[in-house]
Amino acid sequence: MLVVSLVSIRLNVCPDFNVFTRIIEGELIDVDHSIYSSLDDARRVFLEEASRRRVYGFCTGLGSLYDVKGECSPHWEYKVLLEHAVGSGSKAPPDVVKLFLFIRVLQASRGRDPIRGVVLKRIVDALNNGIIPLVPLRGSLGASGDLVPSAHAFLCLYYGEGEALYRGSIVSCFKALTSSGLDVLSLEPGEALILINNTSWSTALLVHAMIRLEDLMKKSLRVARRSLEICRCTSEHYEPTIGLIKEHNGIRRVLELLGTPNCGSPVRLQDPYSLRCIPQVYGAVIDFIDYAKSIASKEYCSTSTNPIVENSKVVHSCSFYALHLALVADSIAIGLAHIASIIERRIAQLMRSEITGLPEFLALSSPVGVMISHYIASALTARIKTLASPSSIHSTPVSGLQEDITPQAVESLIKLQESIDILEELVELENSIIEKALALKK
Repeated sequence: MLVVSLVSIRLNVCPDFNVFTRIIEGELIDVDHSIYSSLDDARRVFLEEASRRRVYGFCTGLGSLYDVKGECSPHWEYKVLLEHAVGSGSKAPPDVVKLFLFIRVLQASRGRDPIRGVVLKRIVDALNNGIIPLVPLRGSLGASGDLVPSAHAFLCLYYGEGEALYRGSIVSCFKALTSSGLDVLSLEPGEALILINNTSWSTALLVHAMIRLEDLMKKSLRVARRSLEICRCTSEHYEPTIGLIKEHNGIRRVLELLGTPNCGSPVRLQDPYSLRCIPQVYGAVIDFIDYAKSIASKEYCSTSTNPIVENSKVVHSCSFYALHLALVADSIAIGLAHIASIIERRIAQLMRSEITGLPEFLALSSPVGVMISHYIASALTARIKTLASPSSIHSTPVSGLQEDITPQAVESLIKLQESIDILEELVELENSIIEKALALKK
């Protein structure tokens, strides 16, 4: 008998960070009926209050045009999505889109979003049927919500417009829906805005980056241990007692991951910093990764929509403003510049006969040995350092002067993803030089 593992979502219950790996791996999700009922209740409050006073996004223009009276019709909601779906750049990785849809479900599971339960169920059905909209990566400022990428995704899931990855092929969204037994689902007044006016896309990018980065830090430390051994390390720098000197968990975790390098007989009193300071440099970044995960957790366990329903009334706020995510992304990018620097310096040390006891530049009967590999390391490190310049400080006004500050969260997160891409290359480069050093030792 086939047993299907399910990710269960319950009203106001927040899952731990490990759930995202399960979503990426394709586990199905099960949403408790109480969530759908809670959303239907919020929707009734929203409609009742909208009948008595102005409510943002209910049959109105948006942004600076919030005072403009619009149509109270499904067609108006369709136009809200259509006019926001103007993203640019390459398509986001499918795993990011899966995480985005799941996080949109999580944020709505707080029961404050004034959408019908059936609207949320469409996202759940799409995930469970493997419908992954193709969404341009760039377009959101992390303020006013992640409007642009969300609009692309939901034009696909509700109206069948655009393209999707479905069962390994790129097909029209309409075909993906109909093949899954789903019809076009028209949105009702106010629902289009509620769906897109939130931080789910920014949060998905941060979650995805942290999953990648945790794996990369472990891999880099495995490679670093090999470098230490080639460089005839001084063993006392890497003993467990080093983790007791400072009260930072990251240092202790690095020492655990490094294990006990086989340093051999001591050849010097102290190793160069790029060897000796591995626990402190990597430890600092690992602590910041943990902090970033805690920020992401608070975000995906929150309602980030505007407006929402709270205590049986409609509340307008700025909960869509993703500065927490922008700041932590920029901070991690700075940390990766330090990791790049220490790797580049280790690569330089691997080429020094004084450090390894091997020929200079590992050049045995050859013109340059691995000398030119250091040039590549230098170029990659320079790029990562360039990407460490923060995006979140580049606030610019949009939508007239109504939306007059922006955190640029998505730009910070796109930049962080690029830094991780390049750091992966740098780790592989260090490992390839180690292999050449080991070949010379044989």
